[in-house]
Amino acid sequence: MTRTVWRLIKGLGVALAVMVLSILPPGLHLVLGPLSPLIGGFAAGVVGELRAGEAFVLGLVEATAAGLVVGFILPVLAHLELGTATLWFFGVGAAIYAGTLSGVAAYFGGQQGQRAR
Repeated sequence: MTRTVWRLIKGLGVALAVMVLSILPPGLHLVLGPLSPLIGGFAAGVVGELRAGEAFVLGLVEATAAGLVVGFILPVLAHLELGTATLWFFGVGAAIYAGTLSGVAAYFGGQQGQRAR
C-alpha cells in the first residue's frame, strides 16, 4: 500500500479512538460529544500528517459513518419509531456536521504535523 493510504488509515484510527473516548466520560460527554469530530479530526491530522486531499477523504469517511450511524443504526439499537423523513434529516445533518468538522480540523492538524517534522 502507498504511504498515503497508511497515513489515512492511521488518521482514521486515531480519529475514531478520540471520538469514542470523548463520549465515554459521564457529564463530560455533554461538552466533548459534540466537539468530538473536531478534536478527533485534529488529532488524526497531526498524527497522520495528512495532506489536504487526505483530510478531505477523512471528512468524507467520517460523514458517511456519522450519517449511517445516526440515520440507520441508532434507531434500530434504540428502538426508535421515526419516519423516513426524520431519519434522513438527522442522518444528513450528522453527516454534514461530522464531516465538515473532522475534515477541516484534519487539514489544520495535518499542517501542524508537517511543520513539526
